[in-house]
Amino acid sequence: MRILEPLRLLFLGASLPARAWNTVADGYDRVAARQRAAPNATRDACAPPSPDPLASDVPSSSTSSSSSRTDSAPPSALASSALAEEGAGLEDALALLRPAFESLRTTSGEDGGVFPEDPIFGTYDAAGVAPHDVEMTLIRYLRAARASSSKRDRVDARKVADEALDRIRKTLEYRREYDVLSMHAPGMARKLMLHDTNPGACMYLADAGVVDKKDQPVLVGRLGLMMSEDAEQHEPIVPANHLRAVLFAFERMAASLKLDRGQRRGIYILDCGMDRKSAPDLYDAVDSRPRFWSNAGRLIVDGLTMSGWKDKGDGKRTIPGVLPHLEHHATIDPGLSVLREALRQLTEHYPDVMERVYFVRPPLSFRAFVKVFSLMVDQETAEKFVVVPAGYESTLLERVASERLPSDFGGEGPGLGRDDFLKTALARYEAESLASRGSRKRRAEERARHNDARAGVAGTRDEAVVGGGKVVRGARAKLFSTSDRDEAPLGEFSEHTELVVARDGGDGGRHRLMWPVGGFVEVEA
Repeated sequence: MRILEPLRLLFLGASLPARAWNTVADGYDRVAARQRAAPNATRDACAPPSPDPLASDVPSSSTSSSSSRTDSAPPSALASSALAEEGAGLEDALALLRPAFESLRTTSGEDGGVFPEDPIFGTYDAAGVAPHDVEMTLIRYLRAARASSSKRDRVDARKVADEALDRIRKTLEYRREYDVLSMHAPGMARKLMLHDTNPGACMYLADAGVVDKKDQPVLVGRLGLMMSEDAEQHEPIVPANHLRAVLFAFERMAASLKLDRGQRRGIYILDCGMDRKSAPDLYDAVDSRPRFWSNAGRLIVDGLTMSGWKDKGDGKRTIPGVLPHLEHHATIDPGLSVLREALRQLTEHYPDVMERVYFVRPPLSFRAFVKVFSLMVDQETAEKFVVVPAGYESTLLERVASERLPSDFGGEGPGLGRDDFLKTALARYEAESLASRGSRKRRAEERARHNDARAGVAGTRDEAVVGGGKVVRGARAKLFSTSDRDEAPLGEFSEHTELVVARDGGDGGRHRLMWPVGGFVEVEA
């Protein structure tokens, strides 16, 4: 009979009345009630068992943080069917986790609970997050908890639920410390992706609008943009700035998944070509344009490379960028440790959001690296990594329709255009941020302004001018981290870039930057 559960929920979900829910579980309890009322009905896979101690201290739905919903819609038949399928085998653990999570929702985000405006864990009214999408997030954490458990513990619903709850608590702490909500503020995509505001970000992946055959988002990336050190337009990476930019892309993708559209997970296609044969357009002989991220400014520090710092004897310089950073990110050297940290954040705080990760045309050295990656994660996650050698790109057509797949990967869709896909993605991100729900957008903007203030930067050009700054052109302007006259420049700005500097000071031509990035600037006469 269990085989029939998805079909049963499909029809029940389609007939649910259009009324509000007080909690995440409430909407699915309605499904269970209708199924129990049906003749010969079997138990709903999502219905909770008898009262559980975990739920004993949960306030009634009338006091829940989500009790103010007035306009959330019931799950579509597609969403209901997906939840039944995804939750198969986790019914008891899910029933234990639901009330415990609802308890977290009654706790302030600052105190370890959930911010109502959170784009993944938040409420419908404040963040536009449908209850069935929150339910899917709980299932993802349960799946991750089960995959990392011993064979004995995997069948223990309480242990799986406890592990999932612990993971969720750690993720909420991470989202608070990393201020993930600010990643959804209008203008944040531009701040994080371009080097005049986030030096050394070296953004090489993004959501440029590609979708798979199930209408799920497909992130595309070109590793060579970051890794090809012998390419003329290559720039050094700054680990903390790079990590924030990369996690921005995954955060935005995870928050965009909508179960009622059939979007259970995303896909990531990474072009690993980086030499003159596999990626000729990364070199000036084919395309001599500056990188997209360098349109307004670029990092030129000589002491920093992908293999580490050459001037370690002089100490590591603090490079400005978009805040905040996790404390330990300040000590990460470029190279394998950066990729390892990115993988850690993704597996711990975005569990089970990727359906497949394709490494296309990887060199032999990178194939070995993928094997190392596979050892860092559980088996279920490792099985999602797929190596696609050169000449076998047609494998991707199993997931992405030819008219959607970029021509770089053997499809008939628009090509990546070296790094033009980043420009396309930036426009998409900005449109999404501007169109987001009012309270969520306001909260994200507040957090972004707070972080700018921490970095000593005004939120906008006009704010900097009103604050006593003056506008100067970026032509031949050099970026420094301090006012020390002996410091070598970190970067340079483009001639069309506008900067705002403090009117006071300016000894010897070096001024304190007020916008668009922190630090000091030296403007040639």
